[in-house]
Amino acid sequence: MSSYTEHVTRVLAEDREHPGLGTVAVLTFAPPEGEERRPATLGPRSIDAVTGAIGAALDRAEAGEIQAIAMTGTGRVFLAGADLSMFADPTAVANVERMTRAAHDLQVRVRTSAVPVLAHLNGVALGGGLEVALMADVRTAAPAVRGLGLPETSLGILPGWGGTTLLQSVVGAEIAVRMILEDPARDRQLNAEQALEVGLVDELAEDLDEALDEFAALVAAHVDLDPADADVVDPALAESASAGPGPADGTASAGGAWGGRTPPLPAADTPEAEALLDALDAAHGTAETRRTWAARLEAQGAPAVGRALELLQQLPGSTLPEALAREAAALAELVRSDGAAASMYTAELLRRGKPGRAPVEGAREIRRVGVAGAGLMASQIAAQLALGLQVPVVMRDLDTEIAAKGLAAAREVIAQTAARGVLDEAAATRISENLSATTDLQELAGCDLVLEAVPEVLTIKQSVFAELESVLTEDALLVTNTSSLSVTTMAEGLAHPERVLGLHFFNPVAKMPLVEVIHTGATDDATLATGLEVVRRLRKFAVRSADAPGFIVNRLLFRVLGAVLASVDAGADPAEVDASLDALGMPMRPFELLDLVGLAVADHVGTVLAEELGDRFHASPGLHSMAERKAHFTERSKTAVHPPVSPTVAEVFAAAPDSAAAVSSAAGAEAPVGEALLEKVQDGLAEEISLMLHSGVVERPEQVDLALILGAGFPRHRGGITPYLDASGASQRATGRTFHGELFTGRG
Repeated sequence: MSSYTEHVTRVLAEDREHPGLGTVAVLTFAPPEGEERRPATLGPRSIDAVTGAIGAALDRAEAGEIQAIAMTGTGRVFLAGADLSMFADPTAVANVERMTRAAHDLQVRVRTSAVPVLAHLNGVALGGGLEVALMADVRTAAPAVRGLGLPETSLGILPGWGGTTLLQSVVGAEIAVRMILEDPARDRQLNAEQALEVGLVDELAEDLDEALDEFAALVAAHVDLDPADADVVDPALAESASAGPGPADGTASAGGAWGGRTPPLPAADTPEAEALLDALDAAHGTAETRRTWAARLEAQGAPAVGRALELLQQLPGSTLPEALAREAAALAELVRSDGAAASMYTAELLRRGKPGRAPVEGAREIRRVGVAGAGLMASQIAAQLALGLQVPVVMRDLDTEIAAKGLAAAREVIAQTAARGVLDEAAATRISENLSATTDLQELAGCDLVLEAVPEVLTIKQSVFAELESVLTEDALLVTNTSSLSVTTMAEGLAHPERVLGLHFFNPVAKMPLVEVIHTGATDDATLATGLEVVRRLRKFAVRSADAPGFIVNRLLFRVLGAVLASVDAGADPAEVDASLDALGMPMRPFELLDLVGLAVADHVGTVLAEELGDRFHASPGLHSMAERKAHFTERSKTAVHPPVSPTVAEVFAAAPDSAAAVSSAAGAEAPVGEALLEKVQDGLAEEISLMLHSGVVERPEQVDLALILGAGFPRHRGGITPYLDASGASQRATGRTFHGELFTGRG
């Protein structure tokens, strides 16, 4: 039985008279009446409404009642694409297949329309919404429009309602391949100016009236075309079109298809076909091609990019019905795939977790902020606080020179933000002037919140908090950016531990979207609410965690890194160990991650977690020796997807004192590699997450999933760590139960 409730998109139809076009059938896509805040999306009944309305307009065109068709949307949305909530319903596969047939039938029929078709993009057009726009002969967009793209491959599927087939005829091979294969992986969408630049839209127009004027001018430019230049309708296309909705006798209008259309697919052995194949073979980054990247993703459980690439390769020489049939088959296959199920779970997780529009209830007003420290991390955080809160932010350091450098670094972040077009010059100047730096503790006295970002040493942080408490009002928040130390211990001895909170930012602060919000047993509701509100105003994702060693992300990452390092400490080949976890699909291998974190920091955090949580965590003698030598685990390379392991690793680990004793106590002197190490890591993660849930570090598995996706780059096509552990069998092996019942079992 279906549990899916569709919010059905309406299509509002009216005729407009235009001096250059004649009678224009205007179709406006709108959300359900009374639900104007919702975007217009495409579910089973919505696709019927949209294709039915366009089909009815085509019928009128064939009867000579209208001379053009125009489509647009309402508010800030043209069409937001498929309703992703339907994919959680058991009927999803059948729905998608039927919806695909309807979309494809209409794509074919529009090619034979006797009148030109306009799509005016008044707002967001994503996925299926953009594919509806691709039916049009002319596309215009309002200048302020953002959110144009085909994100399907990031959802484990592909643009299956005509996008994979038709986009290359609109924007050319290279741009189409990038938009379909690469942009989704980078969360990249186009704005109106970019869409105009690549040819996705033909003109910019403020509103539909202006769009119709631009449309009329473009249509007029085709009046004197030589008939030989018109789109040649092959028999398969004509037969397919006549089989769809239309006049009872299946005939086309007396005038035939509108003459301004160009062929939708490249012929075989043409420059266009060669350009498409060249685009598929082009580089993806510096170390691999798009083809090898697609193959690597498929090996990691994400086949969508590879299937889209295959479809693009098969386009030259095909008829439109043939290409659309392949597209439909590929979409139907992917909708049933494990990667799609997991990716849809991730998409919903991110949708629910994104920063809200409404302020957090119970949060205190923040009028002035302090940052204790002026180093690299402190300056990054200060800049984000200034940008997000739009209040004065004062940085304080004991050293005058460090304070000045920190202020300059924070202001540079503001300048870079402005250079990207996020801020205008006046706003950037105002925010930059809100930043200041000092060595005087009293300068922090009027702050409503002070965040410490001093070295990760408990005694130093305790000293800073005690010093701050001496000058702050009783209700001012004391916030720590610690990545592993106990916030509770940090607040010991304070008169008001209830106003202490952890906000763990990730490096680089400007790019990393996650903040772990750490509450202790003493943290009061107003303090927690205020911390959550600060994160919301910074437009970052907040994941709550109780005060426990390593919190969420570092605790789990170091459970992984500990297993990896224990294997090398026990004598395993470093290069084999480093490659053993590739199937996880993480953005970098363990040794590259260690180099990024910094070996001294990693050694410190690993030691703290081993002391606090016991021998489930491994304090590596080899890592300690590498840190002392200031060595690196990897070597730089411009030609390798993963940087090669340095020969120094084997030398240092072999000579490290007490390696065998440490590994014997922590890991039974095992040195697993390959599948054995992967399974050990999987089981260790399942055990650790189960312990975190049982002890109340987090309340739900979804919190862990969101934190690792945003804080550690865990692949979205895995659905988050807990669905992956259920799918791989690790949850059942390690704990005797799954995190999500049977939802993800049998997958992987």
